[in-house]
Amino acid sequence: MGIKILHLADLHIGANESFLGEKASGRRIEALLTFERAVDIAKEEGVELFLIAGDLLDSNKIENSFISRITDKISSVPEIKFVISFGNHDPLNSESPFLKIKTPKNLIIMPTVDSVFEIKEGVKVYGRSFSETLESGSDRFSIEADGETVNIMCIHGCFGISGEHNPISDNFVITSGMDYIALGHIHKRTTPRKLGNTYIAYCGCTEGLGFDELGEKGVYIGEIDKNTCELQFFPIYKRMHIAEKTDVSGAKDETEIFRKTVSLLREKYGENFGENLYKIVLTGEIEEDIQIDKNEIAERLKEITYFAKVYDETTIKFDPQKIKNEESLKGVFVKNMLLKAEQDPENRVIYERALKIGLKAFSGEVNFDEDQ
Repeated sequence: MGIKILHLADLHIGANESFLGEKASGRRIEALLTFERAVDIAKEEGVELFLIAGDLLDSNKIENSFISRITDKISSVPEIKFVISFGNHDPLNSESPFLKIKTPKNLIIMPTVDSVFEIKEGVKVYGRSFSETLESGSDRFSIEADGETVNIMCIHGCFGISGEHNPISDNFVITSGMDYIALGHIHKRTTPRKLGNTYIAYCGCTEGLGFDELGEKGVYIGEIDKNTCELQFFPIYKRMHIAEKTDVSGAKDETEIFRKTVSLLREKYGENFGENLYKIVLTGEIEEDIQIDKNEIAERLKEITYFAKVYDETTIKFDPQKIKNEESLKGVFVKNMLLKAEQDPENRVIYERALKIGLKAFSGEVNFDEDQ
């Protein structure tokens, strides 16, 4: 009596990662291609029910060409039922592009009130869409679950978190009577957990939208039955956002730092490492007379990766006890900073960072954004 599902959410088609500059427009297209890839995987895996738990679109103000590509892809697999519960980014209201088109026959759009649809004999899907960007939510779902069928809910909201984006309480889950609740809104994937008799999970977003959304992104696919939830995570992302620290201790110049960084990325992410977006943090100790131009390193990395930004958190290798005794402005500066760090241990890291920047200034050059 069970059913094989694909659980997707928070694709944010049309989102603009403005920090990518001229690549931003291409990145918007990649989110659409990721949706198409998810549909292809659903067909290959024999999925019967494709759940979209909100924020399929980043905004309702999106080009018609995107909507056409989405609906065409859905129509191409009539054997799969699609269900969308729209979220806070793409609420189902007068601005929704999905209310202005003829939707595919195999697409069910959840209304803005609690609703239920029969997917096939013995399986029902429940849910509701956002009507505006903010939703106060409720402590119970108003439609009682059918005890004779497999009951699945597709909904966008904040499980266990208060707020104005449809907060979902433990009581909502426990009293729902669902076998599985497919959630959207939180971009970090969670392992399916059981609350009462109901399994519940976030699949996370399918493409990271910044360096606060790191690593693999994808969907859940698997079987849902009465008291059974067997889901597997499928990575479907086009690119990962990755933050890496690289120890450049002893490096003599930018070329050596670049080579060390590339070696690290290739070792960890394989020969296709260049497909990803990177936040590189340089660490370790360098000699006092070495000046690191992080912008040069970033430009070198951009030639072989999709995107890279470099942060310099190296420290200068020096003998503070020796320098503080120098009869010079540098000596006075070091002596004062060491004293402040000793007197205020809770802020020691701040003083050490200030000491590093100060010593770089004495050595010759400090970037305007050195303290970022």
